[in-house]
Amino acid sequence: MKDDLREQITRLADQNKFKEIVRLIEQIPENGRDRETVGSYIRALNNTGQLERAVEVSLQYQERDADDPLWHYRLGYAYVNLGRLEEAEAVLLRGKELAKDDAQVTEWIDELLEQVAEEKENAVDKEEAEARRRAVFVPRDPDKPFFDGVLFDNFWDDCDYALKEYVGAPAADWMFAEAEKTLGFRLPESYKQLMRRHNGGMPKFDRFILPFASRKEPDEIHITAIMGVDPAKQMSLCGELGSRYMIGEWGYPDIGVAVCDCPSAGHDMIFLDYRRCGPEGEPEVIHIDQECDYAITYLAGDFESFILGLRQDGEGDKIERD
Repeated sequence: MKDDLREQITRLADQNKFKEIVRLIEQIPENGRDRETVGSYIRALNNTGQLERAVEVSLQYQERDADDPLWHYRLGYAYVNLGRLEEAEAVLLRGKELAKDDAQVTEWIDELLEQVAEEKENAVDKEEAEARRRAVFVPRDPDKPFFDGVLFDNFWDDCDYALKEYVGAPAADWMFAEAEKTLGFRLPESYKQLMRRHNGGMPKFDRFILPFASRKEPDEIHITAIMGVDPAKQMSLCGELGSRYMIGEWGYPDIGVAVCDCPSAGHDMIFLDYRRCGPEGEPEVIHIDQECDYAITYLAGDFESFILGLRQDGEGDKIERD
C-alpha cells in the first residue's frame, strides 16, 4: 500500500468514516489491492455492517492470506456477528495459532472466542427455555368454544388514537377471505372470533409474561395493538403498514403474518408462525426482534393461548372470565 493511501485510510478510520474507506478502496482494481489494502477493506466492511460482503471478500483471498492472523481475525469477526459460530470458532483458533507471537492480535481473537463460547451457551439456554414452554402448552379442547367464558368488556382501550389507526369496521367474511388470499395463510379461527367482537385495536391487556425465559430473552413482551382485517385501516393485516409491508420493507422473515405491533414502532413484532403447521394449519405465536438480527422467541402454541396470556401492564390482572 502506498504511503499516501495508508495515511488517508488511517485518518478516515480515526474518524470512524468506514463507509468512505469502502468507497475509496472499491475504486482500486482488484488486481491492484495488496494484502494490507484488502485487510483495510474487510475491516471497513465489518465496521459498516456489510458482514456477508466481508465474508465474500475474505474468501476470495483465502489462499493468498492463509498465513495472516489478521485475515483470520477479520473473517472470524464477520462470522461471529452473522451467528455462524462453528465457522467463526474454526477460523479464530487457526488465527490464534498464527498470532502466537503477536499479543495484540491474540487478545482480539481471544475476545471473539469468548463471545463465541457465550453465544453457544446462550443458544443452548434458549433452546431449553423454548422446549420447556412448548412442553407446558396444552392444546385446546376442540369441543369447547373459543375464549370459553371469557369477558372482553374491559379488554380494549378505545382511545382516539386506537379508533383512528386500528379499529376497523365490523369484521365481515369478505375481509377475512381477502386477507387470507393476500397473505397466503389461513387465519386462526380464534383470531377471527376476536376480530368479530372488535376489529383490531389497542388492548389494555398488553403485557405477555415469558415463562422459563433464558438469560438472553426478555422476561416479558409488550404489545401496542392487535391488527384487524379492515383493509381501509393502514394498521391492519393488509393495510398500508400491515404484514406484507413489515416483511417487504422492514426485512422480517416471510414465515407468517405480523399480527401485533409493539412499542418500538416496528423494531419488534408479534407474528403468527406457520413454519411447523403450513399455510393451512394452526400457527404458533412468536416474537421477532429486528434489532437483534430478527431473533425469534416462541410465545404460545396458538393465538387463543397468546391472548389469554396477556396481562394488564403494572397490575398482572388476567383477562376476566364469567
